[in-house]
Amino acid sequence: MSRSTAPLPASPPSPSLSGEGGKGRGYHLLPTGLWLKLAGAFVLVIALGVTLTTILARQATATEFRHFMFRGGMGSAGQMRDALVSYYAQHGSWAGVEDVFEPGMGPPGMMGRQGMGPRGPMMGGDIALADASGRIIYSPQGGTGRPASPADLADGLPIVVNGQRVGTLLGGSEPLTAQDQLFLDRVNRAILVSGLAAGALALILGALLAGGITAPLRRLTAAAEAIAQGDLSQRVPASPHDEIGVLGEAFNRMAGSLQQAEDLRRQMVADIAHELRTPLTVIQGQVEALLDGVFPADSDHIRPIHEETLLLKRLVDDLRTLALADAGQLELTPAPVDVAGLVQRALDRFEPQAAAKGVTLRTELAPNLPRVELDAQRMDQVLGILLDNALRHTPAGGRISLNAGLGGNGRLRLSVTDTGPGIPVEDLPHIFDRFWRGERSRSRAGGGSGLGLAIARQLVEAHGGHIRAESLPGQGATFIIELPPPVGNIETYRKP
Repeated sequence: MSRSTAPLPASPPSPSLSGEGGKGRGYHLLPTGLWLKLAGAFVLVIALGVTLTTILARQATATEFRHFMFRGGMGSAGQMRDALVSYYAQHGSWAGVEDVFEPGMGPPGMMGRQGMGPRGPMMGGDIALADASGRIIYSPQGGTGRPASPADLADGLPIVVNGQRVGTLLGGSEPLTAQDQLFLDRVNRAILVSGLAAGALALILGALLAGGITAPLRRLTAAAEAIAQGDLSQRVPASPHDEIGVLGEAFNRMAGSLQQAEDLRRQMVADIAHELRTPLTVIQGQVEALLDGVFPADSDHIRPIHEETLLLKRLVDDLRTLALADAGQLELTPAPVDVAGLVQRALDRFEPQAAAKGVTLRTELAPNLPRVELDAQRMDQVLGILLDNALRHTPAGGRISLNAGLGGNGRLRLSVTDTGPGIPVEDLPHIFDRFWRGERSRSRAGGGSGLGLAIARQLVEAHGGHIRAESLPGQGATFIIELPPPVGNIETYRKP
């Protein structure tokens, strides 16, 4: 029990995507706009990042270096601390400490006498002095008597006399010597060079990344252009490791579906033409013979015309059924149906043909089958297609079984099993295709139009069910229908 099909017409040659072929078809293989946008975005981000990082790094380095010099007691800050230690050791308190900070003031050997006070050449004007409790007792900017913040006390220079902290020299900056400034300049140059080198490397990597992103998109564009020109064989290399790879796989699936649909369309047109040619040829020959007086206009010579007309009508009806199903307009008229009665009616219709061929028909029904909502006429049509198919492929002395029962989850299960030659393994995936015939030498009259099983599948799916075939060569075939449990209502079938 197998199906056959007419060979597909040769596909047109695939247009080339490069060289003269690509130019002749007008493919746009270099969509540089996205690459320029990505590269420009990388350049802008990298330039802003490097510039901002360099500026902040230079400022932070200079500030932290000055703080380090101050906190480490280097330069004039260390001299000021030593002067304050000597002052407190001599006086035992901070009374009159202002003289230490004034240039030309203070006892001999102290900072003030050396002209190294807050307005001198080495110290800035933002220093202050806090006593042991953290209260500011001297500040050129004012604010004496207020407590210093914990952060300022932590950053300041402790003044320790006889192992006891008696005060803190506060300050946010330290004037730099020429040697210190030279060191900072070298550090800033190193930061600038490093920023430029990092920016150049980032630009190179960004250009490579932009090229890696746009290259598969260019291939997709080229393949899409080829498909738009009619070459449905185009595919793109795709890897599902990123979004572009997923896009490539989706594109390949779309292209495959389009090619399959186009092949089916061409095959269907060729098969319909083939199916129509035979009866029309017979009708034409008979009518011409009648008109020429070759045959008398009696019932024996008019009957073939009538038979071929019926075949044409059946083919047109089958095509209309499939067209309605494809358009989602196949209407069902559901009603409660007795499954046992449905099966018995199908057997009664084919009993005379089976007896004439010497084939035994039998049925096996599970007990207590429920009444289900079905379109009885459409389901009769499905069972008729399956029984007719089984009868044509079952030899004399064989048997056909039509069984009904409940499968898993309460689904109604109908099956038609025959003892014919079976279906070749390579034909099983295609037996529900339109105009499929596995036996290529079989005539249309003996093999049907090739639409029966396709219609059966559409009608079963219209009921929300599923149909499949199981077979081993030489051991017969079984067609299994599974329908949903009773649902009460079946609306007009609409394809999803």
